[in-house]
Amino acid sequence: MVHTVRSVPVGTATGTADDPRAGTARLRLFCFHHAGGSPWSFAGWGRRLGLGAEVVPVTLPPRSVTEVPGAVSTMDALVREVTRQLTPFLAERYAFYGHSMGALVAYGVAQRQAAEGRRVPDRLVVGAHRAPHLPPALPPNVGPSDRAVLELLLGLGGAGRLLRENPRRIRAVTTRLREDLRVCATYRHPAGHRPLPSPIHVLFGTHDPLVSAEDAAAWRAHTSARFTLRALPGGHFFPQDDKELFFAELSRVLGTA
Repeated sequence: MVHTVRSVPVGTATGTADDPRAGTARLRLFCFHHAGGSPWSFAGWGRRLGLGAEVVPVTLPPRSVTEVPGAVSTMDALVREVTRQLTPFLAERYAFYGHSMGALVAYGVAQRQAAEGRRVPDRLVVGAHRAPHLPPALPPNVGPSDRAVLELLLGLGGAGRLLRENPRRIRAVTTRLREDLRVCATYRHPAGHRPLPSPIHVLFGTHDPLVSAEDAAAWRAHTSARFTLRALPGGHFFPQDDKELFFAELSRVLGTA
């Protein structure tokens, strides 16, 4: 069963909220997945972070640049719809974690919260994405074949290994990735955006071919509060490369360690 973000109050946004202690947590952490991914990327995070955080993976609306009923075709529409669904659950302390494309979505939702005078995240943690005012690292079209997309994922590290272990997932993942990249390509950073009042914590992989240290550091311009930058060993999917180090760092920046 796949739940929507409307299921947030019971911590089952995707059926992967696996911490039975949800409700006693001090901070609710909404997690936004990478392009081509799914909310299952965050399975097990609740146990890793412990009592300090309630992990809520967010199910994004369908993405497609073609005419698919109920799908969004632009990043602006995606952020607008996610904000609409999440807003009822953002009245108390919360934080965002967004990975790759998810970083752009999390940032967009935080900006809409600020612009409309609502509560902003206590912390915005972004991983594996260059600052939003910079041009995208990937073109919207990564190749005509599933093999081309698979080679891209293999080059980024992490996801390709999972696909090789479960070939039946290749078609679904590559289709989602193509659509997500096309939607990401529609993003235009608004000139009038003000720096967020939320602290921003940026994580990037030391061997990520898409995000350099300079690209990651450029997020500094998007907060009027505290900014931290941390390089972690690994590629684009660095949380899979050294899980102990990643979750230790995430707990630290969330203040839940």
